[in-house]
Amino acid sequence: MKWMRFRIRTTTQAEDILISEMEEIGLYGAQIEDNVPLTAAEKEQMFVDIMPDGPVDDGSAVLSFFLEENDDGTLALELTDEDGEPCSCVVTPEEMVRRIEDKLDEIRTWCDAVGDGTVSVSETEDIDWINNWKQYFHQFRIDDILVIPSWEEALPEEEQPKLVFHIDPGTAFGTGMHETTQLCIRQIRQYLTPETVMLDVGTGSGILSILALMLGAQYCVGTDLDPCAIPAIADNLKANGVSEEKFRVILGNLISDGEVQR
Repeated sequence: MKWMRFRIRTTTQAEDILISEMEEIGLYGAQIEDNVPLTAAEKEQMFVDIMPDGPVDDGSAVLSFFLEENDDGTLALELTDEDGEPCSCVVTPEEMVRRIEDKLDEIRTWCDAVGDGTVSVSETEDIDWINNWKQYFHQFRIDDILVIPSWEEALPEEEQPKLVFHIDPGTAFGTGMHETTQLCIRQIRQYLTPETVMLDVGTGSGILSILALMLGAQYCVGTDLDPCAIPAIADNLKANGVSEEKFRVILGNLISDGEVQR
């Protein structure tokens, strides 16, 4: 499947206006590129300790709209007629550009914040972004532990080490490949006892806790901000034959959420 991408250069002030007005010509939703600084609330949702410095906000923005391309190169538009009833039509990319430019001219009659307003067109392939990264993640070893992603076949049983960890990072990520994760695993192995109860802050896919339980820990509690961690952990517990009763997962901010702290 191929898509036509229509990019409109504008200003941050006009972003919402253009997104709303473009719906009238069949463009719904937009990818926004700008340099507006993150708010304090947005920064709290970023899973990094120190935010990198971004470009200076110059007020410029780029909006990208996508339309599916038919086999003959035309584009199908979903519109509404004068009575508000849904209707559809087919246009060429050139016709779509003219519609966008006409709509921009119309907006300029009552809004002086449109800015540059130039329109560019490009073609892009339909890519499965959620799963495309998997081609770069393969099974690997952490000392004598073999880590195998769910989409790869395990080694023959006679070639497997004593401990095999099956993982599907999901959208919560946490593959175990990062050096800090591997250092944590080595430290857990060094100090772990059958009485160990572990708190795993920012558990992600649950790799540290699940491995600790597989190595003999008594119980683990994991916290995370990302709701995607919940299904990822459930899948990884099941894949490794670890009981859910041994691993409690709490969703929330350990620093500021009183419910999580309790």
